[in-house]
Amino acid sequence: MKKLLLAAALAVSTIAVSAPAHAAAVISFDGTTGTFAHNSIAGGAFSDTLKFTVPGIGSVGSTISSIAVSFLNNIDFTSVTLNGQEFDIASLGMLEFRSIKVPVGAGEQTLVISGNSGGNGSYSGTLAFAVPEPESWAMMITGFGLAGAAIRTRKRRQGAKLATA
Repeated sequence: MKKLLLAAALAVSTIAVSAPAHAAAVISFDGTTGTFAHNSIAGGAFSDTLKFTVPGIGSVGSTISSIAVSFLNNIDFTSVTLNGQEFDIASLGMLEFRSIKVPVGAGEQTLVISGNSGGNGSYSGTLAFAVPEPESWAMMITGFGLAGAAIRTRKRRQGAKLATA
């Protein structure tokens, strides 16, 4: 009986040691820039949900890529979204690359990455948060003011033409 238990324990420990370690998806974001990655993804379908927080209203730009040396470490993304908005596809196949730039509000943001791994796949990506520059705000406000002035001038001219007719 002792030999049977010893053999079973040895078999379990051998399986545990020989199984590859599968790291979880990780994200590092300092409020302005960041990275995310997942290495050694087991074969089959996977889905990772990563959350990060931005300090204010602005926009987030992000890229994600996966480069396969063989079919064993190939990743085929089925969906990559940021706050429910799908990333733009730049390339597919052995070199997958996607990107996005979306306006965001302050608070928690959600990045969802889904796909299929050949057995030892990995991906990595970047994040960048930007707040509109004061010059951009000034130009936008000036544009609204000029558009309003043009509309007001047009209404006055139309009113003057009706009065003289």
